[in-house]
Amino acid sequence: MSHINQGPALELRNISKSFGPTHALKRVDFTLMAGEIHAICGENGAGKSTLIKIMSGILTQDEGEMVVGGQVVNNNSPHLSLRNGIATIYQENSLFQHLSVAENIFIGDEPRNSLGFIDKQQVKEQAQAIFKRLGVDIDVTQPISSLGGAPQKIVEIARSFRRNARILIMDEPTASFGHQETRLLFDVIREISAAGTGIIFISHHLEEVFEIADRVTVLRDGTMISSRLADQTNEEMLIREMVGREVSLFETRQSHASEDIALETRNLSGAGFNNVSIRVTKGEVVGIAGLVGAGRTELLEAIFGKRRPYSGKTIINNQVLNAKSPLAAMNAGLCLVTEDRKINGLFLSQSVSQNMAIPFFAKFTALLIDWQKLRAVVADMIKRFSIKVSSQETIVSTLSGGNQQKVILGKWMLTKPEIFLFDEPTRGIDVGAKAEIYTEIKKLVAEGKSVLMVSSELPEIVGLSDRVYVMKTGNIVGELHGSGIEQHKILELAL
Repeated sequence: MSHINQGPALELRNISKSFGPTHALKRVDFTLMAGEIHAICGENGAGKSTLIKIMSGILTQDEGEMVVGGQVVNNNSPHLSLRNGIATIYQENSLFQHLSVAENIFIGDEPRNSLGFIDKQQVKEQAQAIFKRLGVDIDVTQPISSLGGAPQKIVEIARSFRRNARILIMDEPTASFGHQETRLLFDVIREISAAGTGIIFISHHLEEVFEIADRVTVLRDGTMISSRLADQTNEEMLIREMVGREVSLFETRQSHASEDIALETRNLSGAGFNNVSIRVTKGEVVGIAGLVGAGRTELLEAIFGKRRPYSGKTIINNQVLNAKSPLAAMNAGLCLVTEDRKINGLFLSQSVSQNMAIPFFAKFTALLIDWQKLRAVVADMIKRFSIKVSSQETIVSTLSGGNQQKVILGKWMLTKPEIFLFDEPTRGIDVGAKAEIYTEIKKLVAEGKSVLMVSSELPEIVGLSDRVYVMKTGNIVGELHGSGIEQHKILELAL
């Protein structure tokens, strides 16, 4: 845990904020101590983003006051927030990919020589000194584009550290990270908190909250429900406070796996994976675990026809699948719920009904689609998945991450697939929506469907899978079954 100094770094007192008739925040009190790692938890729509924007000066509260270092902040703005030592790091980074690490740290405020030109040697040396203080070995001359996710996030932290940030807000910093990248980032977070910087940490990953946080505050429907030391609560209590009801993510379930093989690959090789032989039976959930870069996504995309394998076979219901395109895979009864729903899964500017109709456009012309019937089945999907929308014409970009993921599920269900390929099915969604997605996956296999699921969340892999394959550097390095599926065994194989 971090080193907590005396005195609060930031206080929010009686903060309220409304958008028209919607009360986003209702009399919220929040205190961040210097040197503290303070997690804020809550479902999508709980008020976390609004609270961050008020701290960062993007929004102004309707009521209440913000106090930084003992001084009341009036007329806050992004510029004033930075001057007050508040830095915010969002899930999508703000780095210039073509510039070097050192250039990104000093951009807009570079040291200059006596002639007024940028002193590149000073830029390099000062950047190196910052990373040395953070205990990280990074070549500051390399371009940002050459770095992975965690090193890029650390560069953003270094930039804030260089600007003497006393308060660092981190919004879903590990959303797309694997185990090793998360550990690397956490080491740096602990280092800067030990130096006295207060950290606000927002994450849907509750296991990470308990690993890194000193204190946890829960928001629900714009109201602060609780704020207590992390060692005075537990995951079950947090979930109950976040959603306002009892939620069991991974209760004991009955296996529906049969002997009939629905999907099989034989010695499948392609870009990112080698000689992969796996099988999925009807009614079975098979997990694929491994670190980021192990080749899991590439394997799913090859099975679905988005990538051309170099060699090997994919067999569906005893028939060799020659999936030269996703359409061929769809015709064979497959669907792929992609890793990044906002880029590959949805048209964000289109309505719910338009998004669900997309697979039909791949198969038929608009003249052959029964639009009245389509609207009826879309309504059925909205009801089945409890998608929170005012109508079918609601624009998808306005939905929460969980509801967007359910739109994707509904879209594919309309094509009547027998085999579901899931790539990170609950990435970036809150715990209540996760529980709903898990319920739907269990329903699918109870109906005799087959599920092949890639996930970096080990509790998800362990809690849902009948069998698990572990991948490392493109190869299958182990297979676990039933009660033998344990987190530590997966990590031992993956690392």
